[in-house]
Amino acid sequence: MPRREAAVIEEPVERVRWVRFTFWLITGIVAMVSALVVWHFIEEFLIKDDRFRIPEADDFAGQSPNLVVEGIHYASTSQIRHIFSEDFGRSLYLVPIQKRRAQLLAIDWVENATVAKIWPNTVKVVIHERVPVAFVVLPANRKDGSSSFALVDRDGYILRPRVMARFTLPVITGVRENESLEDRRVRVRRVLAMLKEIGPMAAQISEINVADPNDLIVEEKMDNVVLSLMLGDENYSDRLQNFSANYAEIREKRPDARTLDLRVDGVITAVGDDQSGK
Repeated sequence: MPRREAAVIEEPVERVRWVRFTFWLITGIVAMVSALVVWHFIEEFLIKDDRFRIPEADDFAGQSPNLVVEGIHYASTSQIRHIFSEDFGRSLYLVPIQKRRAQLLAIDWVENATVAKIWPNTVKVVIHERVPVAFVVLPANRKDGSSSFALVDRDGYILRPRVMARFTLPVITGVRENESLEDRRVRVRRVLAMLKEIGPMAAQISEINVADPNDLIVEEKMDNVVLSLMLGDENYSDRLQNFSANYAEIREKRPDARTLDLRVDGVITAVGDDQSGK
């Protein structure tokens, strides 16, 4: 008799559990469906209501006042605005922020960018541009055989200004546009390290050849004569100071010398000559 009573008691308890489970399951489904329906109406409202529409650029001579771009100095403003051209005339809600940022980062001058939605209908773009550290003389092209000038930043990115700008920067040769970014970065940073080490003496240098980053060759004008000085990969300051201290003697002994090897500390040799210029 006690066992039968236990079985009778357990059966209603189990039934109550299933009823509760079913109730909460249905409640959860209804809540989820209701949330989806509400979100659908909200989304439709955000997409279709004119208050959230970004004015088309055609209405403002190609520039929508609701696309705010900050931080532009040398990059092309039109190139940046073109990225957002398909967003004009539609809801701010539909603007793909991450995709637009990725497109901005593909522009040569753009080092970093933020894109933000300013409700109800404005996109704000803040650009952080790359900083050029030198001019680069790129190798002659196949079409007309002429070399071209560009700029380069410390990470090796080749930069071409789209607007008039003036820069007072050193000139680097030996950099190729078709080489890897890492190789260009190594070359540029080797030059920057050399310029930092020699300090004020950098004002005398007109050009740095970094074709071999382990053997920097600088051009320096002395008495209206341009000399090529082979500096190697270290002790740049000491080698240039030694050259300056002994230049008068070198000019007297070898007035025809145009390329001097300074790679051995304390020794200056005219290239092609086995005699020390010191």
